[in-house]
Amino acid sequence: MRLLVASVPDVASLAQRDALLRHAHWDDAGEFGGRAALRSGEVLLVTIPDLHLYHDHVDREVEIRFGTRPELVVFLSKHRSESGTPSLTVHPLGNFGPAEYGGQPGTLVPTAPNFMTEVLRGVRREAAGLGYAVTFESTHHGPLLETPAFFMEVGSTEKEWQDVRAAEALARAILGVKPRAGLIGIGVGGGHYVPRLTDVALARDISFGHLVAGYGVPLLDDTMIDQVVARTPGASVVYFHRKAIEKPVLHALEARFAARGLASVREADLVPLATQQSY
Repeated sequence: MRLLVASVPDVASLAQRDALLRHAHWDDAGEFGGRAALRSGEVLLVTIPDLHLYHDHVDREVEIRFGTRPELVVFLSKHRSESGTPSLTVHPLGNFGPAEYGGQPGTLVPTAPNFMTEVLRGVRREAAGLGYAVTFESTHHGPLLETPAFFMEVGSTEKEWQDVRAAEALARAILGVKPRAGLIGIGVGGGHYVPRLTDVALARDISFGHLVAGYGVPLLDDTMIDQVVARTPGASVVYFHRKAIEKPVLHALEARFAARGLASVREADLVPLATQQSY
């Protein structure tokens, strides 16, 4: 089961939920937390009354209610940025340091690399011509879960949060996602939106799990690296935005990931996506 979670206090989340309702046939699945739960094939859609960032363990709650632990949790959300740039983003969950916006300090949530990266590609395709930047964000904020999860967001102002076209692009991407099998990696370096890692994911056959922005690099002690690796299931490589990391730091990180069995790769080492899947 794939679980989609909408949040009542988040206007963009509700807009995405409404778009999902328009783009698929949904059957009544009973109640969850006093609100209707809906099912479409192997997808379960629930709506929680509180803000998703602080609603830990919704995966456990769903298992108790429906008898099945979801294999994947996707949170429908708004995105806010100081620049106000119209954007559609996906990102993993967790905190490399303090937990300022939910979750637990120094704790990462398992990722879903094949799903998350393919959703990024699908959003790029579905949102073509809408004037939105489509990008990863680095790993950040809550909630805390045991199930692989990611956020799917529209931003960055109230205008975009209520944009039906953007909500429908996200809905089509998540409903139509077919995860790719293949190389799985961890991405390190760059700004919060990890533009280099986004470009590589859109051009090359690699699926990323946890994404570490430059500000998170100083927090990559051995314990945190162990978490990054363990919570990127199937990871065999690490891709560094080399120009964004000082060489001594880069070389030290390459050695520490290599000690855990992850080779450092460059873009030229990665197979290009097939022409029909290029964006």
